[in-house]
Amino acid sequence: MKKLLLLLVVAGTMFLTSCSKDDSSTSPTTPTDTIVGTWLSAGTNVAYGLSVAPFNVVQITATFRADHTYTVVQVDKNNVSTTLSGTYTSSASTSTDGSATYGTQGSTIYNIVCSQSTPAAVTATGIFAIKGTAMTYEVIQTTPALSGVTAPTAAGGFGSTSILGTNYSIYVQKYVKQ
Repeated sequence: MKKLLLLLVVAGTMFLTSCSKDDSSTSPTTPTDTIVGTWLSAGTNVAYGLSVAPFNVVQITATFRADHTYTVVQVDKNNVSTTLSGTYTSSASTSTDGSATYGTQGSTIYNIVCSQSTPAAVTATGIFAIKGTAMTYEVIQTTPALSGVTAPTAAGGFGSTSILGTNYSIYVQKYVKQ
C-alpha cells in the first residue's frame, strides 16, 4: 500500500510538473537593418562611374552585417580583387524612390554613411533603397572631401550626386541579394 501511495505521489508530481504553463514568451529581438546580407552587383549593374577608368570594376560583392560592419570585394577587368572594410550607419528617410529605372520604385530611401578603415580611411555618404531582392545604392566619398562633389540625398533621390553643381547618376548601382 505504501508503494502504491508513493507511486501515486510521484506520478501526480510528474503530472503537475508536466502540465504547468509553458514559458513561451520570447525575448525582444533587435531589428535588423534592411541592408544586412550579401549583395552582388555585376556587369551593367555596376555604377558607370566605377566601371570605367581608372577603376574598371566589373563586379562588386558587398556584405553588410547586423553588427554594422561591412566588407566589399571589388573585381576589376583584369580580375584583380580589392577588399574594402569598415563600419556603417543607416537610417530611414521620409523619401521614397520615385524612379522606375532601378527596380526599387516606391521603397523607402535610407541614408547611409560608410566609414571605411581598410585599405585606407575614407568616409562615403549616400542612399539606398531595397525592394525584394533588389537594392539601388548610391554613395560617394565625402572624407577626404572631393573638390566640387556633393553626396546624394534621400530628398534628391537616386542620381543626386552633384559634381560641380550638376547632378549625375553615374554612381547609382544595382545589387541583387544573394
